[in-house]
Amino acid sequence: MRPEAEAQPAETHVRPVNPATLVPLSPIAVTAATELDEAAARADAALRSPWAVDGRRRAAALHGWGEALTAHTDELAEALVTETGKTITEAHQEIRACADALTYNAGLARHLGGVAGTLPDGTMAHVTRQPVGVTAFVVPWNWPMLLLLRDLAPALAAGVTALVKPAPQTSLVTSRVLALGRAAGLPDDVAHLVVGGTEVGRAAVSHPLVRAVAFTGSTAVGTEILQATGAGMKRTLLELGGKGALVICADADVPAAVAAAVRAAVVTAGQMCMACTRVLVARPAYRNVLERLTDGLDSIRVGHPGDPTTDMGPLVSPAAGERLGQTLADARLRHDVHGGQQVHLDGLPGYFVRPAVVTVVTPESPIVQRELFAPVVTVEPFDDDSEAVRLVNATDYGLAASVWTRDVHRAWRIARGIEAGTVWVNGYNHSYPETPSGGFKSSGIGRTRGLVGVEQFTELKHIHFAVPAAGKPA
Repeated sequence: MRPEAEAQPAETHVRPVNPATLVPLSPIAVTAATELDEAAARADAALRSPWAVDGRRRAAALHGWGEALTAHTDELAEALVTETGKTITEAHQEIRACADALTYNAGLARHLGGVAGTLPDGTMAHVTRQPVGVTAFVVPWNWPMLLLLRDLAPALAAGVTALVKPAPQTSLVTSRVLALGRAAGLPDDVAHLVVGGTEVGRAAVSHPLVRAVAFTGSTAVGTEILQATGAGMKRTLLELGGKGALVICADADVPAAVAAAVRAAVVTAGQMCMACTRVLVARPAYRNVLERLTDGLDSIRVGHPGDPTTDMGPLVSPAAGERLGQTLADARLRHDVHGGQQVHLDGLPGYFVRPAVVTVVTPESPIVQRELFAPVVTVEPFDDDSEAVRLVNATDYGLAASVWTRDVHRAWRIARGIEAGTVWVNGYNHSYPETPSGGFKSSGIGRTRGLVGVEQFTELKHIHFAVPAAGKPA
């Protein structure tokens, strides 16, 4: 066998890297196959423990976990900045949202009853919910705490047990979050950390004891997971890619709409499935919006993510920056591109970049159709409401969109026409644990958050009682 064809030894550790400084962080051991089997077996056994039937216990653990995250906000925020490159302001927002998700779902843990009724023949039908089973949670790096707890909190409220597989980049902060949960009352066997790359993720998803999978990430990987889970008839929840579109009608509050677009374009340096990546503008307002949007993105302060005055930190890696550079180079051959230059900061070798605005001639352009996962916004004009809806829907994605208008009838008409799991009117990126979240088309399957988010992690069971009629022997 030639040396280049020899099998490479399996990775024994993942080694996160600070995206701003490119300094390696503490290594964390990869979960071995035997350890994964043991974790799955313990999680499966926990389904038959008091955890699965005691809503009060689950509520107390989730509520205590939320309080623990709040008490450790500074520590966790620093970890998020170090492992993801997101700004310290955004890190604090993420922790607050996590505590809110835990507190909300703690209340639902005590309200998962069933219904009962008498059938025409006098017998009784009881319809109950029970935990779907051991669930694998595969979580991306960009919002590692929230995208875990957004799904895990309702699942735990339903009595599910879990294997938690974070992205390698954020294994350290995820380990700490789970440790705080255990300290707050989460039983040891209920949620197990599974560390590693793609192969470990595949093993967790396909494990025979796993009955459900919740994944947030790219559409390509989501498709692979759906194929893997189909053979085992596993419940599968997928929140995948997006091309967030913000529609500005002629009667909109243009300064407010543009300010929202700017904020939503640079969240996590644009590396977020719900980021605003497209701005569609009524033709009479097009020039005004383009100028304001360009000025707004030019004013974004790119800098050290730990500085409270920084608006946008680095991309997750130099490789991500190189991909963006090539994408923008290709775009410049077809479109007007403003911004997008790499920014060199003293003492910070990570890949920092200016936000970019691309004016689009055709909606079929690759830069409109592809998810870039970067701070790039395309701007497209439209002539009437029906064209706006058609343009928004002209991609494979359908995760989130926004409509800006003072006309409530127009807002309702456009929002109803857009094929997306979430449509905001005169706002953007307003998410709450009370309201479901998910995608249409290639943006996913299923919904998280809200009461429906808890129900996604349950099986519905009908138990029929043949109760004897009154006065007759059993």
